[in-house]
Amino acid sequence: MHETKKLMLGAEPFELPSPSGGDRAALLIHGLTGTPSEMRFPGSVLNEAGYHVLAPLLPGHGTSIKDLNRTTWRDWYGEAERSFLRLKRDFRTVFVAGLSMGSIMTLNLLIHHNDDIAAAGIMAPPFRFTDWKANVILPIATPLGIPRIIGDIPNDIDDVSDMSQRTHVCYDRTSVAAGASLVVLMRRVKRKLDRITAPVLVMMSKKDSIVDPKSAHIVYDRISSEKKRLVMLEKSLHTITVDAEKKRVADELVEFFGEF
Repeated sequence: MHETKKLMLGAEPFELPSPSGGDRAALLIHGLTGTPSEMRFPGSVLNEAGYHVLAPLLPGHGTSIKDLNRTTWRDWYGEAERSFLRLKRDFRTVFVAGLSMGSIMTLNLLIHHNDDIAAAGIMAPPFRFTDWKANVILPIATPLGIPRIIGDIPNDIDDVSDMSQRTHVCYDRTSVAAGASLVVLMRRVKRKLDRITAPVLVMMSKKDSIVDPKSAHIVYDRISSEKKRLVMLEKSLHTITVDAEKKRVADELVEFFGEF
């Protein structure tokens, strides 16, 4: 893969060393068309709570949507897994949390590395979309040759303050090819959710503008974890890590991870 443009301002990956030099680390994985900026707020809160935090930039993101078209779920997951294995090598206890597409990456990490993940946060998992056309078109988009780039992304934050806009660096269009690739992984992960036994916190908004909130229940009901929690938010839209309830989202992660 060859990136065609320099990074968008604010799209950089980030790493926050533990202020106490502890042995607990958290991997944070951003969503499709998004960047690590989506994870900066929960990352800062986790860091203040003593965690070493790593938020990688997934391939095809943060530059040009044309770069995203050149990648698939294997590229995104490969980077997420490399980041996880690096943390696992350097820290005794590793947690993982992902937003939207990042939550699918997190679930796939759980499927393949369940015993090595202390606990996980699954935020706005996209197993079913609110737009029926996305549910119908994405699984068949590539064979039909549907255009690889389509129009504007639906509004995914309710908090339209300047601060929220600056902490939500993402593409303003979406890639059908990338979405179709994500659906391939979603189907694989969905079939294997019962293999997950690690502690899992699932968070989603009832007002999610992109993903059907029933997706949260798909995860919660199908995983085999004895320790699991479901939190349904009331005010946010899809990108709950930067929206009106971002503090609650971050605090829930700190509280849940703190139990392990």
